[in-house]
Amino acid sequence: MKGLLAAFVYRDLQIATKIFSNKLGGGGFGSVFKGVLSDSSNVALKRLECLGQGEKQFRSKVSTIGTIQHVNLVRLRVFCAEGKNKLVYDYMPNGSLHSHLFHEKQDNVLNWKTRYQIALGIAKGLVYLYENCRECIIHCDIKPENILLDANFGPKIADFGLAKLVGRDFSRVLTTMRGTRGYLAPEWL
Repeated sequence: MKGLLAAFVYRDLQIATKIFSNKLGGGGFGSVFKGVLSDSSNVALKRLECLGQGEKQFRSKVSTIGTIQHVNLVRLRVFCAEGKNKLVYDYMPNGSLHSHLFHEKQDNVLNWKTRYQIALGIAKGLVYLYENCRECIIHCDIKPENILLDANFGPKIADFGLAKLVGRDFSRVLTTMRGTRGYLAPEWL
């Protein structure tokens, strides 16, 4: 059923990605592959490699992230906890914001109106995470590589690998920093 988070077995994901043959990219937490689900929808599968967390923590994070839905957040569609944990998101055909801001070809540069709309969308997504979710979600790694662009250049915040879930009654000081150097979340400063 559309909109519901599903659990897949590893074999289904191998089929969807043609045995992980179309690599889109990768980062500190794993590699991303393009795939097609049985309903013909394009997806991006992230195979997590450096989790440092058990299955219980993985399922808890999936449960939380799988329930949040906002037009400016990448939607988690499917997960698989078999072997290395895998997350399947909607595919974003225009790639990352980074590829458009720091690309050497001049024909790939975004105009100012589009940049403004992207910035506004990112802000709306962050407000939703911080103020409108049952648990406050501090992303901890907002950077151009983690902002994906849909077919209409609508921004989608992605990569919740470093996200910190904080209850609404949270009152203690956060002492461990998370994030990418140069893009450290202001909550940690």
